[in-house]
Amino acid sequence: MKISKDLQKLNSHGYEVLLSSYLQELGKVGIGEFGLWRSPYTQEYEEAANLVAGWMKEHGFEVKKDGIGNIIGRIEGTDNQARAVTMGSHLDTVRGGGIYDGMLGVAGGIIAAGYLLKTYGRPQNPIEVIAFIGEEGSRFSGLMGSKWMAGDLEEKELVKVDENGISLKAAAQAFGYSLSPSGSTPRSDVEAFLELHIEQGPVLEAKGCPIGIVSGITGMRQAELTIRGRSDHAGTTPMGMRHDALLAAAKMIGAMDLCVRQSGGDTVFTVGRISANPGAVNVVAAETVFTIDMRDPDPKKLKGLYSQLEEETLKVAAQTGVLVEWKNILAVEPVPCSPILRDILAEAARKAGLDYHEMVSGAGHDAIMAARFAPIGMLFVPSTGGRSHCGEEYTSPSQCMAGVTVLAEAIRQLAYKNKY
Repeated sequence: MKISKDLQKLNSHGYEVLLSSYLQELGKVGIGEFGLWRSPYTQEYEEAANLVAGWMKEHGFEVKKDGIGNIIGRIEGTDNQARAVTMGSHLDTVRGGGIYDGMLGVAGGIIAAGYLLKTYGRPQNPIEVIAFIGEEGSRFSGLMGSKWMAGDLEEKELVKVDENGISLKAAAQAFGYSLSPSGSTPRSDVEAFLELHIEQGPVLEAKGCPIGIVSGITGMRQAELTIRGRSDHAGTTPMGMRHDALLAAAKMIGAMDLCVRQSGGDTVFTVGRISANPGAVNVVAAETVFTIDMRDPDPKKLKGLYSQLEEETLKVAAQTGVLVEWKNILAVEPVPCSPILRDILAEAARKAGLDYHEMVSGAGHDAIMAARFAPIGMLFVPSTGGRSHCGEEYTSPSQCMAGVTVLAEAIRQLAYKNKY
């Protein structure tokens, strides 16, 4: 069958080498004191953005940057009325990040779309590869480029400042991005959005499976809890007369962890930060502050279990004689992937001769916001050791190329309407 031969050609050594060279070259931009760190509106980010724009042009794209700094590479279609078939990911990194997170979706998208244009000519539907800015939130708000494209970036986020007191708006304008209100309106011209990404977890590697097809992106709740007790002498205050904020916090964390584990399913729970005051070895803690992060793809379960966690803290507070203040800091609803796009990705994997595993994404992605203006689909490739957001992040060239091959076939079906 013709498509099988074409997929074999795409999965050839030459394209694999090209993809690896793109990822390695991008991975050198932003190396510094913290390892790789490329945050929005810096010279390093602009260098990476211009590098990507150049690759897009080499593959036959028309390229533009929007009002916030997203790069959009476009191949015009033969049908002027058809909506765009889009794909992409982000170019920014966390502090000390790796070279695959986000960048694979951008570089892989360029190669996939460029290959389709070279092999089949102009598509019926326009094809776009989007390099979003500011997904990670390592300087300002997370998902800011995709929020902008979805018309969902609020004014309060524009005035949010970084650690040096520079606002998002000022930083963007310093690099020539207008942030004009007319630019931040939801797109109505997109038929589908696909995002290729490394898994950032150990599941695919453990299963020995080359492709993950995402059923949905998990919902998230984050909170900061402040526990207030009383400082006392560690040697002279009997255990039964203490109001130990740190001990109460430990009991709360244990109770919440047990609650989540007993609920089963895909729920995960993390305490990422904790501090105690006054923090002396021989003083009972008067105040403890810690954060929680809970995620689940089921919106009903997410909401109900989050309420249960709050109830558990109140029970422990009553038992230990402390006060608890619960501050909600983030709420993201689960986002399902399009069943139609999931089927198309599954068919693409089968045509490429690749096994796949359906799974939930436990991390957030630009696809969350893209779902505001188009049906979304996501596919994963394995992360060695489950590592991500670190310098040890690695996915082999052949694993990366497997994802690009599936992506290209899915885009072919969507943009060429099975013409070939």
